[in-house]
Amino acid sequence: MQPAGLFPAGLNAGVAVLGSEPGNMIKILHAWGKHLSITDDNGVERLRYHYQLAEDAAPSAPKPFCHPIRTPEGREITAESPSDHAWHRGLWMTWKFVNGVNYWEENQEVVGRQVTLQPPTLQAVPGEAGAVCWISEIAWRDRKDGAEQTRLTERRTITCRLVADGAMVLDWISEQTPQEAVILDRAPFTTWGGYSGLVARMTQALQEQEIVLADGTRTSRPTGQRHAWGGIEGQLEANQDHCHCAAFVFLPSPRNRRYPEPMYGNANRSGSFFGPAPLFESPLSLENGEVLRHACRVLILPRRIDADEVDGYHRDWQASETANAV
Repeated sequence: MQPAGLFPAGLNAGVAVLGSEPGNMIKILHAWGKHLSITDDNGVERLRYHYQLAEDAAPSAPKPFCHPIRTPEGREITAESPSDHAWHRGLWMTWKFVNGVNYWEENQEVVGRQVTLQPPTLQAVPGEAGAVCWISEIAWRDRKDGAEQTRLTERRTITCRLVADGAMVLDWISEQTPQEAVILDRAPFTTWGGYSGLVARMTQALQEQEIVLADGTRTSRPTGQRHAWGGIEGQLEANQDHCHCAAFVFLPSPRNRRYPEPMYGNANRSGSFFGPAPLFESPLSLENGEVLRHACRVLILPRRIDADEVDGYHRDWQASETANAV
């Protein structure tokens, strides 16, 4: 049954257009049971969100993900399944271990998967022309005990806004409810490890990569330092007329349990990734039925990171999250 939303009941696919002013118009295509995509008013597909249903005979991945993500000029800035880490998929969110089962890598004997229980509901955002949100009900399942069991249920809400200056803003809110007592964990950091949560894998075409943190630090390898925000930037292409740059910036919610969150990533020519890592320092235990809300605003910029611009988005996000706190 088609959920209520932007598309009429009974359609297996649909197209909707939101907004009326140049710069904020977006077209939403929902390929029923497969993916949804966001296209701007210049015809550029800016983002595609893939999801898997329980009955998928051969799902494309054991977790939903966003790829490709593109600049307004149409240049891809994410990578899916690169040869060094086939389980890196554009922009995605998962924990490394749930009760000892690997939900991160996809090459283990027992692998956890995030099953979308029905295609996402797409809705316009009241008072925001050109913005859309989609809501998914997800079951985190694995076969640790033989038969597949659900360890967590999740309500995932992603709001997408295309900004007239070329930026794209994603508000990613996850509300996870354990179906048993669970421990969310990571591989402890040595020379690697500590990663968990919402992560972006950048295209290998990105050059001159650098990670920028809220206190002004610039580095190629943050390893768990806590910051209000952090981002990765680089150059996609340069010619005599223009330098095409791009950046991902992560702004964790002040309502998150481990705010400000440790930042983790790597910026180099062979493969760049970055994201907040809330489990970097220690695992997190949840009781059966104890809801974990975890939220992050993601800025996808067609330029390098400007701290004043990011601070403005950060203040707005903090004000919104504080006002909506129960």
